[in-house]
Amino acid sequence: MATDVDVQYFSHLNGLTLGNNWGDLIRLLDKALVTGVDFTQITAASIDAQGDVHITLYAAHNAMLFQVVELSGFAPASLNQKYRIKGVPSTTELILKPHTAITETSITTVGAGKLASLGYDIIFRDTNDVKRVYRAKNPTAQHPFIRVDESLTSPDGTTGVYTSTYAKYAMVGLLEHMEHIDDFENPDVLQLPFDPADPAKNWKITGTGANVVRGWSRWYWATTSQVSEPQVDASTIYAFNRQFTLCGDENSFYFLKNSYHYPGYAGNRKSLCGCGLFNQSTNSENQWFLMTYLTLKTAGQSLYQYHQTGGTPLVFDTEAGKFFSTKDSYGVANHVVSTPILPDFFSGSSGIYSGNEVGLLEIPFFDTDKKLRGTLQHVAYSGKNHNITDTTPLHSEGSMYVTDNILANSSNSIGNLFFYLGEIE
Repeated sequence: MATDVDVQYFSHLNGLTLGNNWGDLIRLLDKALVTGVDFTQITAASIDAQGDVHITLYAAHNAMLFQVVELSGFAPASLNQKYRIKGVPSTTELILKPHTAITETSITTVGAGKLASLGYDIIFRDTNDVKRVYRAKNPTAQHPFIRVDESLTSPDGTTGVYTSTYAKYAMVGLLEHMEHIDDFENPDVLQLPFDPADPAKNWKITGTGANVVRGWSRWYWATTSQVSEPQVDASTIYAFNRQFTLCGDENSFYFLKNSYHYPGYAGNRKSLCGCGLFNQSTNSENQWFLMTYLTLKTAGQSLYQYHQTGGTPLVFDTEAGKFFSTKDSYGVANHVVSTPILPDFFSGSSGIYSGNEVGLLEIPFFDTDKKLRGTLQHVAYSGKNHNITDTTPLHSEGSMYVTDNILANSSNSIGNLFFYLGEIE
């Protein structure tokens, strides 16, 4: 059995920054989805009797157990492949399990290494460097174009102006085809979310001051409140590097982030967003999902995120725990609301299961039309009470996982979502 190296994860513990600056989310996505994170110089490398590769780096690697490492420029050439981190002996040493067995016993040329990306390309970027369109490196017709927009003004710069000190979020959506970065007004091109009567609805900025409405589908990363508290975007945001876990592959990814912080607060409870393909149970050509805060609220409007449909995917309750997907049909149609099928909405904190293993369940879901659509990739529900508070890799019966906390209910309880990384030989 070969070790799986397709699903990767990143964390603030890798030294990556998600701060209080516009552009921070895009810079993070560039690294996690597209480029990966380069190591410093590899000063020594060897192959042990089990065929694992040991490397020593010039400076601290900030890498974690079960992350995917990519080596290049080595000789023999068989070393130039992907690996799982099998051991972390020190801050400058790693033990790597190769995907493809290495038969050689010595290394003649030491190359370079990095934490591998999830496997996306940047298809379009704007001249002001506030927008991106990502897509899988080797896409099929089903892979969407993922548009991420941190613009603060409408195209004319006056009819819509979002104040830069307000809450930080990107406008995010999926499209089936794009010719340029602002190609989103074609009513014949499927989008998620999508309003056929207004194809540009997701990307509009209208109004000014506290009355500004900026976008429809929003990935928040810097706010002054947790999702269990009323949120007003037109508030001063405290400067702080947010904690996060991002996990997935070229088909789909999930992003747990702690958007809320104020000085002296010890909590770091996270909320979920994500997008991509799901494992479908029908023959529909539309198989996208989007976990997002879907709202047209103004910057000055106070709303509880967990009171909104899909506001807190997979947790809190049946309504807030929903997310959005493409309609089970052929051709362009408006999106549907999807409901995960779960024992409860308190993953990682309910304690309904016992035993020593992680106790995970795959997550199927159905949509507004009462159609069973399939299952979500990578992410899993846990019926145990874990109380894990930060990015944590775990090994259970040959399987690799990474977990992190999530704000599970309005009482600020800590839950946990798990992400399946594959099997390790």
